[in-house]
Amino acid sequence: MTRLILVRHCTTICNEGGVLSGLTDSKLSEKGKLQANKLTEFLKNEKIDKIYTTPFSRTKETVKNLAKIKNIQIEESDLLNEINFGDFEGLSFKKIEKDYPKEFEKMIKEGFEYKYPSGESLIDTFHRIKNQIDIILEQNKNKSILICSHGGTIRNIISYLLCNDYKYHWNFRVDNGSITEIEVNNNFAVINKMNDTTYFKL
Repeated sequence: MTRLILVRHCTTICNEGGVLSGLTDSKLSEKGKLQANKLTEFLKNEKIDKIYTTPFSRTKETVKNLAKIKNIQIEESDLLNEINFGDFEGLSFKKIEKDYPKEFEKMIKEGFEYKYPSGESLIDTFHRIKNQIDIILEQNKNKSILICSHGGTIRNIISYLLCNDYKYHWNFRVDNGSITEIEVNNNFAVINKMNDTTYFKL
């Protein structure tokens, strides 16, 4: 049995501003830094064999102190990145709707198949992340793996492992700093914990 601890990075400046930041290197806000400290305290006694993040400061900063306590070298993977919003990076959906109404209408109409200008579609990201998770699971059998990534990435991982279908993507809520835990055994996945942020109150 392989255990996946999926952590969404803590709150960023872009999150607080309500703008898209797939490949934008948005920093943790002051709130996010406090969340990261509580996350470290909460997970410091958990069994963790390996830690993966994306190359962005928001994921690395979220688990940096935890990795030090565990004496684990963080492994970065850009294949676990959030969706690439392309030309719409740094914009809010309200801004897109106002300034690019035809593109916004296309976004709603095409749904999962919509490809952001100069960016990706949700289907693109699903297959990218699916392939990387397969590699991670193959390389870490019977280990406890922490992946600190992004909301869309974690929804894609859950959708893949539980349903093998991107169409359930929006059925899962993944808040900043949340912990989702999945056990994988012979391609059978069980969720032990979902979108847990209760440790914020500890």
